[in-house]
Amino acid sequence: MNLFQRHSPPDLARLQSEKAALEARVAQLEQDLAFCEAQNRRLVQDASPALRENAVLRYQLFKCESDRQVLEFHIQGSRAEARAALNLLHRLAPPGAPEQVEPLEALLIILHQARSLEAWSETLAALEAKAQALWLAQHGSPWRFEPRRWLGLSLAAVLRRLEQARDAQLEKAAHPAEGLSAFDPAQAELAEGLARALEELL
Repeated sequence: MNLFQRHSPPDLARLQSEKAALEARVAQLEQDLAFCEAQNRRLVQDASPALRENAVLRYQLFKCESDRQVLEFHIQGSRAEARAALNLLHRLAPPGAPEQVEPLEALLIILHQARSLEAWSETLAALEAKAQALWLAQHGSPWRFEPRRWLGLSLAAVLRRLEQARDAQLEKAAHPAEGLSAFDPAQAELAEGLARALEELL
């Protein structure tokens, strides 16, 4: 059979029919594609406001998270500074806690308190004279009770105890802000009052 022989009329008709079917299928597919593209454009158009709002919300959430981390960093830094200051005051040995100061000053403080409490006696007077003489020999000047220093450092000792309780609350919380909000508001207000008093005294 000659390979270049033309198709017989029945074969030609069949091929033309198949071609027409394929062209019809292609046309249908093109219509379906156009419909899908139109639907996609409509969906994108309808979703654009929601996508924009979602992007804004995600940015705001990110910013809030960043701001929260910054605030928590500042909270931790501020509290570290407060702890350092209170520890320094504690090392100054509040006269209200005689066992924490040097024995000679502790004795003089107790004697001063005894005089203030009207529990004075000749024995205590003789003891005070000896203690003052020893203090003068060591420091070059008589020991004098300093009410503002005594009160300020004693208040600092109380504030330190309150802040230690607040630190314990913060350590239990997942975030510093949660720990601060969980701290007893009455004690927090008391600590703030103590801090203001210390600013005036020291």
